[in-house]
Amino acid sequence: MVFQSWNFIVFLFVVIGVHSLTRSHWRWLILLLASYFFYGLTGWAPLILLWVTTIWTFQIGSVLGNLKDQSKRYRILLVSVFFQVGLLGIFKYLGFFESLIQALLHLFHQPSMAQWHHFILPLGISFYTFQSMGYVFDVYYKIRKPEAHMGHYALFVSFFPQIQSGPIGRSKKMLPQFGNIPNLTMGQFRFYCTLFIWGLMKKLVIADRLGNYIDPIYSQPSAHGAWVWSWTLALYTFQLYADFSAYSDMARAIAGFLGIEIPENFLYPYKANNVTDFWRRWHLSLSGWLRDYIYTPVLFAFKKYKEGAIVLAIIITFVICGIWHGPKMTFVIFGFTQALLLLFEYLTKEKRAAVQSKLPTGFYQSFSVLLTFITISFCFILFRAENMSETQTILSEFSNWSMAPFKSYLAEKNLSRLLGIILMIVMFVLSEERVEKKLRSESIAPTWQTLFVMMVLVLIGIAGVLGKDEFIYFQF
Repeated sequence: MVFQSWNFIVFLFVVIGVHSLTRSHWRWLILLLASYFFYGLTGWAPLILLWVTTIWTFQIGSVLGNLKDQSKRYRILLVSVFFQVGLLGIFKYLGFFESLIQALLHLFHQPSMAQWHHFILPLGISFYTFQSMGYVFDVYYKIRKPEAHMGHYALFVSFFPQIQSGPIGRSKKMLPQFGNIPNLTMGQFRFYCTLFIWGLMKKLVIADRLGNYIDPIYSQPSAHGAWVWSWTLALYTFQLYADFSAYSDMARAIAGFLGIEIPENFLYPYKANNVTDFWRRWHLSLSGWLRDYIYTPVLFAFKKYKEGAIVLAIIITFVICGIWHGPKMTFVIFGFTQALLLLFEYLTKEKRAAVQSKLPTGFYQSFSVLLTFITISFCFILFRAENMSETQTILSEFSNWSMAPFKSYLAEKNLSRLLGIILMIVMFVLSEERVEKKLRSESIAPTWQTLFVMMVLVLIGIAGVLGKDEFIYFQF
């Protein structure tokens, strides 16, 4: 079930109803049963895998909490990580490893091996694996004590608003909430209703409408020319953000209806003035997880190499970031490309600061934001393309700057519609931060909040695109 489907709305109303009639200290059980029902709709096999991960990491946390010998604790941590990475490798990356081996055999003129058996990719496995692995790291680093309540921990791993595409929760902030889940105030209820509708608007009006212009170009990537592809790459950057932030807003709202607070996932990334700033604003729960559990430990382990440790930590962190997104070489290259860009910014920090001091602040800031947006848009080709061959085809299109394909595109798509798309994006960029800050304000009058919701619902009714059920990040 997806958040914008009527089946899910009915399911959510039932869960909220039962949840509200249950005593606060038993509400975790209602949410756990609802989460298992929700995830079980994908099949029994994924649900069993979820149980295995839950029981394994809960037991590992208990063992780590009771052990004093640091060398034994470290070995157990490694066993836990290898086990979880192994499960992820089997169910998500087996086909990727097979293709690499086949490519190597072909390179050395060796006969191909028999095809491996491929498993169905369980929904959300990347997210709940990182979430449960983060708990183990927290116990190992003594950030928190092992969770004593198995039911609370099972809910932490499987909580249905976030299991499909995050945000990746932290045990220190989420687990304490499950012991005594409070009732909502009317102000909180209005806020979460508004947040849900705002997320729904991002999905149906912006992300899915932009998809109508992006999907046909990617389905036939050749013979469009550089101008059409420049436009398409810009649209896809906004689509990916609108789609994923819509999911995150709706997930936060659904969790909020149930008395649970989960983290925000974005901080207006299209306003980033460099790639480093972009990763401080994009997918905050993942970038924070990678920083705390990959980058910082690697940096500490190799600190004697000084700048070499920073280089190594950045490369390892972002290659893992790329691989986490999917079992394709495009994602590996994406991660490596991000690492190179971050290293370039780190190594040129002083020179860029010198240039900045000689230019007007507004000009430098605007130019930096534009350059960052263009850079990230090109990098996102690796997100959307099916393989490296398609990526090469798209990049080769930038050798053709003829206006003829673009004129044909304008004639086909209708110039007034394209101007409408531009106006919609500009209005969204200019208004989003203000709207969301206003939504968070407790001083907003209920009448204005209700009026805003009605206006957004009218906008969805007029301009929303129906029929595109899944969110983009479901594939990760």
